[in-house]
Amino acid sequence: MPKFKVKLAAIGGVVGLTAGLMLTGGSPASAASTEDIFTFNFYYPPGDNSTEIQVYDATKGIASGYADFVPDGDTLIAHDSGADGYGIEAHLSTSPERTASTRGHGSPYTAVAKGNLPEKTTYKFWVCAVKGTWSSCSGKQLVIS
Repeated sequence: MPKFKVKLAAIGGVVGLTAGLMLTGGSPASAASTEDIFTFNFYYPPGDNSTEIQVYDATKGIASGYADFVPDGDTLIAHDSGADGYGIEAHLSTSPERTASTRGHGSPYTAVAKGNLPEKTTYKFWVCAVKGTWSSCSGKQLVIS
């Protein structure tokens, strides 16, 4: 086979592989994930200053739980509402970081972490769906104690 045809065949193979990866999500490793896909919804209950992040398992089509930060009482709450194999962890960017976690508990289960915080201090608040060493986390929301 002439050199030109060999090079053209090699280039065609690279182009085909690149197009295939682009159509399937980018990398062969991305297809190996077996964990569910989670979405997060921020909710601000009327009448108080609390912030809630609702956790939804989009793969199973179910509500998985939620996390709350309640500034009146400086309370962090994680609630796991379904026996789906995933836990819920609520995080607050205190130093050290404050965490309420349902990891290792049967559901439904609610974990609470309390402790006095300085008034009118801004923190970051977020929630993660967790399983073993894997986690899927929401964005971080600013909250005030």
